[in-house]
Amino acid sequence: MEKRMETMTDQKVQVVHKRLDAFELRVLARPASVTDFTSNRTKLDSLRADIDSILDAPTYEPKSTPTALANDTVLGALFSEDTDAQPDPTRAHGKRHRSSQNSDTTEEARVKKQERQRTE
Repeated sequence: MEKRMETMTDQKVQVVHKRLDAFELRVLARPASVTDFTSNRTKLDSLRADIDSILDAPTYEPKSTPTALANDTVLGALFSEDTDAQPDPTRAHGKRHRSSQNSDTTEEARVKKQERQRTE
């Protein structure tokens, strides 16, 4: 039985070797592929020309504006004594001013309210 297994294994190994040899012959018989470097070279030259044109393009530098005028305007707005132009703060818009001294109008309103409560 061992002898039979050994011969079958040898036969299978020989079949595999034959197939490998046939494959090697086919690969070696193929003509070598020809690489066309000329088209790649022309594309590369075109890209280089595009890059050179981008790098050589003039850059736009805006003229500097005089900052003295802007500084005067800002400083004038900050330190002007014109208080009429400044709007009220938005948080204080809906708030009432409360002072420790009662004004005559609020005192009168309280008296009227107390009288109304007494009559009811």
